[in-house]
Amino acid sequence: IALGAPAGPALDAAAAHPEPRVREHALATEELRRDPDAGFDLAIEEAKRRVALGAYGQQG
Repeated sequence: IALGAPAGPALDAAAAHPEPRVREHALATEELRRDPDAGFDLAIEEAKRRVALGAYGQQG
């Protein structure tokens, strides 16, 4: 995913958003930036888990 460094602050803000679905999407997007081969399904499931556990500000 070619979002580049300027997307970082926007993703950070979205990862702290009060709406869980926004946090999930931001975390999944960040995961895909780090590992584009992971696939969206894996990234979104991991993001949902992290949000549910309250770990959205930590590496999982």
